[in-house]
Amino acid sequence: MPDDLKEGEDQPRPALGHAEPVAVRIRSDIATGRIPAGARLKTQELAARYGTSINPVREALHQLSGEGFAQIEKNRGARVRELDETLVRNIYDIRALIEPYMIRLFVSHATETDIARLTDLQERIEAQTDPDQSELRALDAAFHEITYAGHFNSEALTIFNRQSQVVRTLGMRFPASPARRTTQNREHRALIDAISAGDEESAADIVRQHCRGAERHLREQLRRGQE
Repeated sequence: MPDDLKEGEDQPRPALGHAEPVAVRIRSDIATGRIPAGARLKTQELAARYGTSINPVREALHQLSGEGFAQIEKNRGARVRELDETLVRNIYDIRALIEPYMIRLFVSHATETDIARLTDLQERIEAQTDPDQSELRALDAAFHEITYAGHFNSEALTIFNRQSQVVRTLGMRFPASPARRTTQNREHRALIDAISAGDEESAADIVRQHCRGAERHLREQLRRGQE
């Protein structure tokens, strides 16, 4: 298990501005492997690395711990958590319960404007050809945000948003295959149709399938990465 940051990756990087908090940079470096699983997250080293002070780093580590990226042990500091199959399974077991619950409310209140926005986003998703899929991930996040952002249950929304950080990070590491993208597009289109029809149960079934499909994709990619 690595003890520290990768060799050559602890050099100072451009100082952070208000628009790019420390947690975002650490999360990105974990996603790309610049900070590997098991590496110790030392506050002084990270402060120097990102051109900031100790307090923002400490706050970022607590945030990342809450999101599942870091493990903080008393008197031992923080380490990067392994983003493994167990974590993915646990996340999607929860999402498969939360997302159908949240989509039902959206279906009951969706407007023509909401449906038009979802349709526009889906058309843009299907048109994406960017190899690194960064724009695709942003559009996909925007698509789902429309359906959940206004939910009255702030606790469910907090859990969903926190887990979405891990899901997006894994998406950076394991881009969607052409087959997975085809399935995602089909499910998005079916979801729009269910919302347009006011069919809460069909919408709930679709997002549950969508969750389980994403889980299978990520777990398969993680297994391949271990071979």
